Amino acid sequence: MIDDPKNTLFAYLQAFENLDAELVLPFYHVPAMFVAPQGVFVFPDTNTARTLLTQVMGQLRSQSYLRTDVADLVVRQLSPSLASCAGVFVRIGTNGDEIARLGFTYTMRSNAGSWQIVVALLHEPVAA
Repeated sequence: MIDDPKNTLFAYLQAFENLDAELVLPFYHVPAMFVAPQGVFVFPDTNTARTLLTQVMGQLRSQSYLRTDVADLVVRQLSPSLASCAGVFVRIGTNGDEIARLGFTYTMRSNAGSWQIVVALLHEPVAA
C-alpha cells in the first residue's frame, strides 16, 4: 500500500478502473463501511467486500465505464493515523462522455504505514 492518503486514493482509483474487486480489496481496512444513495453497506469481512464491489463494478461495466477523474480534492490529516479525502468523482465512459458525477468523502486509517479506506461515502457533489 501507499504511505500517503492522497497517493493511496489515486492508486485505488487506478486499480478500480480494472473493474476487478481483487485489485481493490487491499485498499479497504476490513471491517469497513460503504454509504451511498442506495443504502449503507457494511464490509464485515473480505468475502462480503468482494461480493459488493463485484456488484458495483458489474453495474459500471454495463455503463461502459472507463475511468474516474477527481475534481475539487481536499485531503485533511485528522490525526497521525486518520485522514479524510473529499471531492468529486467524475466517471467517464469508453466514449469519453461523463456517465456520473458523485461527491465523495473517504475516511482512511494508517495501519502499519499503509493507508486504507475505513468509510467510503458517496453523496451529491458539494457546492463550492
